[in-house]
This record gives sequence, C-alpha cells and structure tokens, in this order.
Amino acid sequence: MSPHSDDDDFPAKEEDEVSIPRASLNKFVKEVLPDARLTTETRDLLLNCCHCFIHKLATEANIACSKANKKTISPQHILEGLDAMNLSSYKEHAEVACQEAKEEIKGRKMLSASYRFKHQDSEELERLAKEQQEIFEQARADFIGERLDREDLLAASNCAASDLSNYMIGHGLSQSCNYPNVNSGDINSATESSTLPTATGSGRILGSSVIGDDDNYDE
Repeated sequence: MSPHSDDDDFPAKEEDEVSIPRASLNKFVKEVLPDARLTTETRDLLLNCCHCFIHKLATEANIACSKANKKTISPQHILEGLDAMNLSSYKEHAEVACQEAKEEIKGRKMLSASYRFKHQDSEELERLAKEQQEIFEQARADFIGERLDREDLLAASNCAASDLSNYMIGHGLSQSCNYPNVNSGDINSATESSTLPTATGSGRILGSSVIGDDDNYDE
C-alpha cells in the first residue's frame, strides 16, 4: 500500500472473458479499506489473484458437476469446489451471497413489464380486456359512421341528379348543352310552365317527395 497514489481508480485495460470488472474490485477495496490508497501495481496484483481464484474454483466446480453426471454447474457444485480447495469456511458466506443474488434477480424480473403482465390478477386482466374491446368497438363505429356519411352524400347527389335529369327529359330539355337546337328561351319557358322537383337529395333519402324551404338541408 502506498499513500502516494492520488487516484483510487487506475486506468481500465481490455479484459478477457474470465476477468472481473475493475470497478467491482475498486468498490470492494473501498469497502474493506476505505482510508487506504493502492498503487496501480497493487490493484493489478489483486485483480490477477481474483482471476486465479475464480479459475481454480470454476475448475473444481466443473469436476464436481462431471462427477454428478450433470451438464450445468449449480450453486451446490460451487460449494463442493470450495470443499475441494480446503475453503469450507467460506461456504456460509457463499450461500448468503447466492441467496442475495437470487433475490436480486427475482427483483429485476418483477420490475419487468412482461412479468407484471403475466402475474396480474384475473380481475385486472378482465378490466384491461374490456377496455381494449371498447376501444376496438369505438374505432369500428367511427369508421362505419364516416363510411355511411360518405354513402349518404353520394346517394343524395345521385337522387338530385336523377330528379333533374328526369325533369329535363320529360320537358324536352335533356342534354341541352350538347344540342344547339335547344336554346335558353325554351328552358325558361318550360321552367315557367312546369314545376321542378321540390324534394332535395337528402329528402329523397329520408323518404320525402316534397320538402319545404325550412327543411331544405341541401342549401
């Protein structure tokens, strides 16, 4: 240990697959020796010792796993590896750390959206399903309403055009714009002596044949 180091965190280097995070080592050192300062060489030595320990323990745990004819190393194999390394006194600490890790993993799962959705009670799921169905029905109703509005307008337009066409055909005024023999005087005289259809397109849709001025919604 040396008091000459001004930086607790030494420069990070590229790590291989078996290395532990340097930040974790720095945190551990500060927890165990909060007032101490370590040189970079000392921290590197500690890091290498950790790597060797992890590699040795993993090897012993793998041997225990093979002896049990298992394909996956379990926490029990780690404890057996500690026994093989004559470190049985660490087993209690390892079991506590294992339990804490399980609780941490469980807490992370409970915070995930998929976990909350899967573990919601039946009443909550029923409420969400009902709300979703109401949204779909409202969207469907809005779509049908807009479609009917367009169809009504088109039908009203067709009815008005048909009424006018029938009227003009009945009075010899059909396609007057395409025939020079039919002049505006003929149209004026015909309209003075005859009555144009008084039912609007929307009125025809509603089943009316004559609509007063107050009911003329097409104007």
